[in-house]
Formats: sequence, structure tokens, C-alpha cells
Amino acid sequence: MAQSPMVDGKGYIDVNSALRLKEAEGRVEVDKMHAESDAKFRELLIKESAKETASKHLAKFAGLYLLILVLAFIGSIKFIPSESIAVVAGLITLVVTNLSTILKGIVENGQGKEEELLGSKK
Repeated sequence: MAQSPMVDGKGYIDVNSALRLKEAEGRVEVDKMHAESDAKFRELLIKESAKETASKHLAKFAGLYLLILVLAFIGSIKFIPSESIAVVAGLITLVVTNLSTILKGIVENGQGKEEELLGSKK
């Protein structure tokens, strides 16, 4: 009679072997779930459009960009002639306004998508 790893010479179940087997099965299952979730995440990243990627980037870093622009304007006041300050201020204002408009669009589109998803689940 072939002896399985869980049965000792007397026919009793070896508890240590059974525990090691269950532990190994559990690790395999956890590794499988990690691999599946990683694959799904990579698939979502691949299918993401350039517009969505840009929206996410701007949502994270637009505040930093606005801060840099404002600080650059304040710093440039010391070095540019007083006649040119109005031009620089106008350009900085234009860029800040455009970035703010883009951010507003991202926020509004994000809310629309959330409402669509909630509406489709009901």
C-alpha cells in the first residue's frame, strides 16, 4: 500500500503534514489572487486613453504648476522693466485661467462619470 504524506505507518493522519499542506494551498491561492489583480490593473492602465491619463496628471500636479507660475511672476518683477510687468502679468493670468478651466472640466467630468456609474447600478 502506497503511503500518502498525510498517513503515517499506523494509519493515523499526520497533523503536521496536513497543516503544511493547507498552508501551501493558502499561499498558492493568495499568490493567484495577487497575480489576477495585478493583471487586471495592468489591463486598465493599457486601456486608459491619453485624455484620462492627462486628466489624472493635471488633477495631481496642477496646484504645483499654479504655484510655480505665481512664484515665477513674483520673482520676475525684480528683474524685468516696469513697463513689461503688465504683459507678464497678463500672460501668467492667461495660463493660470486656462489651467483652472481645465481643472474645473476634470472635476465636472469626474462627477458626471460617478453619477453615470451610480445610475447604472440602480
